[in-house]
Amino acid sequence: MNKLFSEPLVQFLVLGVLLYFFIELFTPLHKTTQGALEILVSESKLKAYLQYQRKSFNPAESEQMFSSMSEKDKQTLIESFIRDEVLFQEAMSLGLNKNDEIIRRRLIQKMEYLAQGFYDTLPAISESELESYFLEHLNRYEVAASISFTHVFLALERTGKTSQTAQALLRELNLTPVSFDEAGKYGERYLYNRNYIERTPDYIVSHFGEQFQKNLFQLQPGKVWQGPITSEYGTHLVLIRAKSNSRVPSLSEIAGIVLADAQRERKQQAQATAIQRLIKKYKIRES
Repeated sequence: MNKLFSEPLVQFLVLGVLLYFFIELFTPLHKTTQGALEILVSESKLKAYLQYQRKSFNPAESEQMFSSMSEKDKQTLIESFIRDEVLFQEAMSLGLNKNDEIIRRRLIQKMEYLAQGFYDTLPAISESELESYFLEHLNRYEVAASISFTHVFLALERTGKTSQTAQALLRELNLTPVSFDEAGKYGERYLYNRNYIERTPDYIVSHFGEQFQKNLFQLQPGKVWQGPITSEYGTHLVLIRAKSNSRVPSLSEIAGIVLADAQRERKQQAQATAIQRLIKKYKIRES
């Protein structure tokens, strides 16, 4: 007997039988009484599948669409359903859903999506609700102040008499007079830009420093060159074309934006409420 099991062919056959039973034991696929794998195709399954394909969970709309489909389109839908179901069943039978962080994240995302519920069935946001939402979040819609200007730059390290040089150049710029578009002919090359159009205070700070920004926004637009203003890099003479103060637009100006924000927030709230209901079903233990 020992000699028999020492034969390579016998060992191969025994391993084959063991492998067969191992696969049968740990891959429990659904089978009919004849042993064939089975995919159940029904009208209700196809309608549900159609909703997932369209990402629109409206049973009435799905019913109408399914009823209006041609036989050819229905056959295409059936083939697509069978294909997806077979791939799903095979993946499950191979245990691909276990210990896979990517699949875990995808399942969590799907549950988060489903937890939103049928958002389309919620009542539309009324005008009064929209106005209340807008008033509660006014700071969110504030339009920042902005300024348009050009400048002539004098670097600190180039001369020990920057102030006197700047004053003399300022007189020249105003006597000539030098226009907005001609500023590039004067001064030195700056690290950033020569012209700034409708830039916010934060943007100016990032290019010149906070003190320059504060001094700049205290000046008024006009045809006269002003300065000098000191930045972190040197001295600047400025010609301001336009300036606007910060403001909150009216609801009528941005109604579409406010409505989209309100709808998104309502959807997030619906999701959070649904997830909290799910959490309450579980007992949390610490080990």
